[in-house]
Amino acid sequence: MRIPKAPLLFLLLAACAGPLLPFTTDGPPVVLTTLDKAGIADDRGRFREILCAVQRDHGAAWPDDRPCARILWTVGAEPPATGRPVALGPPGRRFRVVAVTGFGADCFAPYVRMLEDAEPLLRTLGHRLEQVPVTAFGSVAQNARILRDFLRRLETEPDERIVLIGYSKGVPDSLEALRAYPEVREKVAAFVSLAGAVNGSPLAEAVPGWIDDLVALLPGTVCHMGDEGALADLRPRVRLEAVAAAPAVPPVPSFSLVAFAPEAEVSTLLRPFWGRLAGADPRNDGQVLWYDQLVPGSTLLGYLRGDHLAVGMPVARKMPRLAAGRIDRNAFPRAILLEAVLRYLEERLAAPVRPRPAATAPPRRLSPAAGSRRS
Repeated sequence: MRIPKAPLLFLLLAACAGPLLPFTTDGPPVVLTTLDKAGIADDRGRFREILCAVQRDHGAAWPDDRPCARILWTVGAEPPATGRPVALGPPGRRFRVVAVTGFGADCFAPYVRMLEDAEPLLRTLGHRLEQVPVTAFGSVAQNARILRDFLRRLETEPDERIVLIGYSKGVPDSLEALRAYPEVREKVAAFVSLAGAVNGSPLAEAVPGWIDDLVALLPGTVCHMGDEGALADLRPRVRLEAVAAAPAVPPVPSFSLVAFAPEAEVSTLLRPFWGRLAGADPRNDGQVLWYDQLVPGSTLLGYLRGDHLAVGMPVARKMPRLAAGRIDRNAFPRAILLEAVLRYLEERLAAPVRPRPAATAPPRRLSPAAGSRRS
């Protein structure tokens, strides 16, 4: 189905007045509290060690005295570094990364896909990246069924483990599949939320027209629409009801990566939406508030310094003409981030070392002890 050309609603949205959310008593009672009170573990210190080690290994130095300051924010009292070295040699376990993308992303699948710029690096490490063909605007329930059917058909090697990574609306889609289908829980070793709309977004109560506007710039774009229940499912009261109905502890080990950026570091296309959300909290990524991105009962890995598109979609790299002047803050080390996530998960999941021929196996390289810096 073709999307008709839409007016530039994102400009109108910037000028809209009034509250982001309607005055209503629908939905469950909620409370804003700290990580520990919400049952969320905080492992930012160790993840920062791993990410910085991977960054150094790729020849990228941090620009100031704060390790990885251009990738991760330091928010409040971050747990200290552990001091343990980071293994940077060939991984001991291969992962099959299954990516579940977000609202409207199917419309751009022929041009740009979630985390696709990380795929060459993953292959060199022995990992593989799969994209789940979820619909552009399908409901959470519909896309959860698509994910279930995809995983049923997916064949893995004996030494592979499936890591499910949800992005944006792909996070509630994934959480629903994990909750509703035992066969999904049995196949998935870990779940990672990337800039996830866990609690929805207040923008779903306004007019989230930026996808329509972007699609209008690509004549002939074809979207798999689905049942068109996505927008209703992204309303905060709907998502919070789903959170309330879910078990307090996720059915598989789960990890959260939260994204936010100041206005100057948000792409022009997303800046009006950042401004609307800033009325509630300026710590947002142009689509989702920072505290709405945390999976209850998960482990927090870090706060990413990037907007909603930058952390997940290499738009500027794949579509430079379209991105010019619109998606102009899209630079982000997505490949380094994904490698760091997989190295972290190898530690956490205590995966056995993959056997390698002794004559050809390269030595397992270690980073300097955590906390050390380049001179």
